[in-house]
Amino acid sequence: MRTEIDDAGRVGTDESCSNVGAVESGVEGCAGPAATRAACLAAGVVVACCRRPSPGFVREGCRARPRWRIPMKRAIVLLAACALSVAAAVPALAQKTGPKIFISVDMEGIWGVVHGDQVSSTSPEYGPARRWMAEDVNAVVTGLLEGGAGQIVVNDSHGSMRNIVADQLNPKASLISGSPKPLSMMQGIDETFDAVIFVGYHARAGTQAAILDHTISSATIRSIRVNGQEMPELGLNAGIAGYYKVPVIMLTGDTETCRQAKALLGESLVTAAVKEASGRVAARMFPAEEARQGLRAAAFDAVKKIKSFTPFRPASPYAIDVEFHNSGQAELPLMLPGVKRTGARSVSITAADYIEGFKLLRAIIALAGVS
Repeated sequence: MRTEIDDAGRVGTDESCSNVGAVESGVEGCAGPAATRAACLAAGVVVACCRRPSPGFVREGCRARPRWRIPMKRAIVLLAACALSVAAAVPALAQKTGPKIFISVDMEGIWGVVHGDQVSSTSPEYGPARRWMAEDVNAVVTGLLEGGAGQIVVNDSHGSMRNIVADQLNPKASLISGSPKPLSMMQGIDETFDAVIFVGYHARAGTQAAILDHTISSATIRSIRVNGQEMPELGLNAGIAGYYKVPVIMLTGDTETCRQAKALLGESLVTAAVKEASGRVAARMFPAEEARQGLRAAAFDAVKKIKSFTPFRPASPYAIDVEFHNSGQAELPLMLPGVKRTGARSVSITAADYIEGFKLLRAIIALAGVS
């Protein structure tokens, strides 16, 4: 395509293109000396002006171009500007991302649960409890999101760890499901998280008036102590979070479990009780709507003051003492390196690394279960 223009650069008037030279656009109605600017515009063509190295008519390789095209130089400038804008926005977006939250959810402390049949996958009572489990978790997730939380990871932590029906979980949270897992109830935790929340937790073995009290395995474990202090599951798991320098900011369960958690992790811990136990398999449920609103409000409160919590970190080295229900359960664990028998039904280990000590503890419990 070629355009001829005069020294005055009269391209762009309503005069005939012949006043400024011939237009060779290849478009019908916009070609030759009789073409007009209006015809060119109607055909979607705009005549480009050429640079003039000298006065008078010039004949250069100018070309008519479609109106919707952006000149190459302008396109490059625009792309560069966009790239700079995106680059500048990325840090700002990162700063606006809310805290990353890890939720470990057990089942005995869920609203509505009072009996072992309700948390057993072979029982007809199991189905409703699964739904209640998802509803408790979703109430917490909703409160976290309302409080400004960012990424939320939920680790199913009861029994087979396949209790939460995936499509019943709030779609803004991701789910870790299945077992065995190296860190069990804390699988997925690492130093990238800002906080941990325990949902549906229960009291340690031997606790009076607490729903389905036990520590890891009701069939084998009488007690577990770390550095002389008796630990419920919430304490052992808080130690894993502390290993990664992540604080536990909230716990839900029955009233006794909430009390036990505050005694171990500090009074600043946000707790939300959903029931009050009157025995090991009996409790008064708080009204469902009230309980779920309480979970939601507690989660909102916890994430809002997330900076005020500190990780739970027992002192190293870690002396872990395990007491079983009978002497036979202490026999097979002795096959593991570093395990010492300290009594007819008790063993102990010492670990410099908390995670390694925890994994050895899990192996001890697994072997005790086959005795």
